[in-house]
Amino acid sequence: MRISTSWAQQLGLNSILNQQARLSQTQMQLSSGKKILAPSDDPSAAARVVDLNQNINQTEQYQRNIDTARQRLSLQDGLLQNAMGILQQVNELGIQGLNATNSPSDRNAIATQMEGLKDQLVAIANSRNANGEYLFAGFKSDTQPFEKIPAPGGGYAYGGDANQRQIQIGTDRLVADGDSGDSVFGVPTGAPPPAGPSPGIDNAFEAIDKFIADLKGNAPESSSLDDIKKSMDRIVNVQSSIGVRLNVLDQQENMHADQVLNMKTVLSEIEDVDYADAISRFSFQSTALQAAQQAFVQVQKLSLFNLF
Repeated sequence: MRISTSWAQQLGLNSILNQQARLSQTQMQLSSGKKILAPSDDPSAAARVVDLNQNINQTEQYQRNIDTARQRLSLQDGLLQNAMGILQQVNELGIQGLNATNSPSDRNAIATQMEGLKDQLVAIANSRNANGEYLFAGFKSDTQPFEKIPAPGGGYAYGGDANQRQIQIGTDRLVADGDSGDSVFGVPTGAPPPAGPSPGIDNAFEAIDKFIADLKGNAPESSSLDDIKKSMDRIVNVQSSIGVRLNVLDQQENMHADQVLNMKTVLSEIEDVDYADAISRFSFQSTALQAAQQAFVQVQKLSLFNLF
């Protein structure tokens, strides 16, 4: 059987092309740092890479949700600390106002101070975050939670709702990133302060207004002080709940950090190129290509006449 010169040249050319393809593949791996350049390189590994990337992206989204919830809860916690400070001052003024040695003018002066503190407390209840959302309005974050009902009415109206926004911080874990105003400051009746002993006023602002009215009438009631203390207890309970949620966020964040680190380690093992191995292959393939090119040059010089 005779081998034609053209066939020998084609074999040499095919060898060069194959060597060039292998060398190009290695060059791209070195350039990209990835050993899987296309799904066809390793279908099962490529599918695993897609799955890992999706899980990493989802977990990192949970981390961003945790950051958002933490910022909102931390802001609310700071505001409630200020609210507690105000209520403590109101309580101290209330104790002072109950002292029988006070004159009517003394009690009027105390009422004026208490009124200023109440206005500060209402301002806290109507606080917004950096996005302009009311913190204590439930789902109705674009509506001012508390508003004073003008005369001849009285009391306060709550414009929010009782809902809590739940943020997903894990595959099957949600956390409330805030508290509704009525659960923090009490449900208002929208009525003016009643005369005589307090029937048990739930809303902090209305309880303070009751005390203010009694002080101005020179007839303060200790039952109003009890209402203010109940408002303080409610805020303490909300602060405790916020602390629990912040701890949950910290624990979940640490768990996610470990998961992301583990997944990225596995991902690196699957798709990242082994530079030492790739450089060794690149050197070998470069030599093989040069050999194939030299062989091809020699084949081109051959003639059928040289075979005889």
